[in-house]
Amino acid sequence: MRSIRLLFMALPVLAFTSCSRNIYVPNQVNAPLLKEKNEFKANLSLSNWQAAYAVSDNIAVMVNGQYVYRNFLYNSDDKSNDLFVDRYARGGVIEGAVGYFKPLGPDHRAVFDVYAGYGNGGFKTLDREYRNAPNTATNQDYLLRTRFSKFFLQPSFGLSHKVVEAAFSSRFSVVKFYDLEMGSKAFAGDTTRRDDFRQLGNKAVPFFEPAFTVRVGYRYVKWHAQLMFTVPINDETYSQHHINDYFQPVSLNIGVSLNFGQWVNDISKRK
Repeated sequence: MRSIRLLFMALPVLAFTSCSRNIYVPNQVNAPLLKEKNEFKANLSLSNWQAAYAVSDNIAVMVNGQYVYRNFLYNSDDKSNDLFVDRYARGGVIEGAVGYFKPLGPDHRAVFDVYAGYGNGGFKTLDREYRNAPNTATNQDYLLRTRFSKFFLQPSFGLSHKVVEAAFSSRFSVVKFYDLEMGSKAFAGDTTRRDDFRQLGNKAVPFFEPAFTVRVGYRYVKWHAQLMFTVPINDETYSQHHINDYFQPVSLNIGVSLNFGQWVNDISKRK
């Protein structure tokens, strides 16, 4: 219940986070909804690349990659902030996981799965004061950078049909930040924000990351969309005022989902 409460607390805060600086942009949740041995699915988007393969009738492995770079979407001379995302955030993560899946029901259209995995990555961005920086200032003066490792546990439940797939995932991630760097002019005159940033490296930060995934298409290729929320669970460390200062609270990912396993099976039946 506490995690659900934090989720709804984060939503109204989103409207006032135009000055956020994200050194943790959560990667897309990989919810493959595998059903049988040798099934192989992949998701492709601009910033996320994912694959999952069923090594047996109930065991699967997955590999996920992410790389975020948004600056090409903006005018290079425009220093303004985007309301929902940090335009200067750059970085990503690589992770692997192993999991258990179980088709349910007489027609096997429902699927439950759970994956546990590990990842490593890092992000960098610019402090929000960069908006008011003189032309002589450099990005290095306002740089914010950190690396991190993460462990995650991801249970999902979904419905899988040859035309439509839908899933709800509850990912719980524990992220340990390290190698924090601040430019000489970052947080200038604001010791509170400087101290908040330093606290990121003091201990691991647990996140609740629920995601809603929908895929629409036919057999081998489907359009893919996912809405995900990111809520730090230990709100005792980060006050409500700062809850979204360094973590992107809402993510929308759109791409293509490919079912190679179904394609291979259909070819084999025709021979």
